[in-house]
Amino acid sequence: MASLQEVHDFVVKCIVAEGKIAHAVQANLDGEWPASWWQGVGPDFSTLILAGPEGPNFDAGTPERATFVVLNDPVHALSFLDYLRWTVKQHEPALVAAEKDGETIPVEACPIDGAECEPLLRMAAEIFADRPGFKPDWRVQ
Repeated sequence: MASLQEVHDFVVKCIVAEGKIAHAVQANLDGEWPASWWQGVGPDFSTLILAGPEGPNFDAGTPERATFVVLNDPVHALSFLDYLRWTVKQHEPALVAAEKDGETIPVEACPIDGAECEPLLRMAAEIFADRPGFKPDWRVQ
């Protein structure tokens, strides 16, 4: 069985790394970051992504791709990371007493899900499986 603390620490490390990348984006000339992203309008501009006064305007290739990028702008990404942090905190493992062979022993357990915390395992396997340090045995069966 996977160590819940190890899975927890891995997920936290990935969240922190993604937050550092997002916060490293240079501010606009007006000093605001992240930029407000929006999709161009009209048939000739629906693939364009505009990112504020000095942002990185670019062509996403298709209207669908442009919509996806705009909906997942840096503000959204940082909000998502904040939610992941909150969720991980709710599932932070702690040592609890358990019975084994007539003895009381300490066991790592999630305060919500017990010894096997599916939310932490799913987060590791479905969001961060491509990151260094991911272990294949963390995949939920």
